[in-house]
Amino acid sequence: MESIEQAKGAEQPHRLKWWELFLLRALAAFMGLWLRTLRFSMDAETRDLLNKDLPPMVGVGWHNRLFVVPEFYRRFFKGRRVKTMVSSSKDGAYMTEFFRCFGIGTIRGSQRRRGVQALKELIQASRDGWDIAITPDGSRGPIYVMKPGAIAIALKTGAPMLLVSFNFGAAHRFKSWDRFYLPLPFSQIEIKLDWEAEPQSLGEDAKAVTEVLQGRLDVITDDLNV
Repeated sequence: MESIEQAKGAEQPHRLKWWELFLLRALAAFMGLWLRTLRFSMDAETRDLLNKDLPPMVGVGWHNRLFVVPEFYRRFFKGRRVKTMVSSSKDGAYMTEFFRCFGIGTIRGSQRRRGVQALKELIQASRDGWDIAITPDGSRGPIYVMKPGAIAIALKTGAPMLLVSFNFGAAHRFKSWDRFYLPLPFSQIEIKLDWEAEPQSLGEDAKAVTEVLQGRLDVITDDLNV
């Protein structure tokens, strides 16, 4: 029979070894240079929104566009505090360290492991003034299907929501569940946004609100038929 200590240990997020941390930080430094070569484009309405002094918010974007999030924040939301949820698995440990290298905090959890506790921590971080970045189809899909958990954070805290899509001019796509995008150096990325100042005005039922916001995020996503 499993001991209490073993059961508790099973809930702990995976941690990286020292040499894995070293290699990942070197890779992050290289990726940082790569990201700085990217060229972002947007329409006038999007630029006006990014130039505003926006309150702490919940940012929502698809999992396969995660690579450019650190650079998006560096250029347009410099100085703001942001946290995101990543898996408790070994893959999540790599992503946690990668984000840390770019000043993005993480909370470990997923639907399958430590999910409830992670959701509580994200809600508290939002109430403490952090931006929260969510990939509503992560961490294992299905692709482009929004889960109600992301919406629950905004409904419980009253934080406004920023729906984000990065549409890539030139990128390699991996054969992963989400067809992950890796933009080519010096390529152009179009930013598309949709701002919802009062998610509560859309209703109190997280599932119903999710359906509404799914449709709005679909509108600014360029490749739904994958």
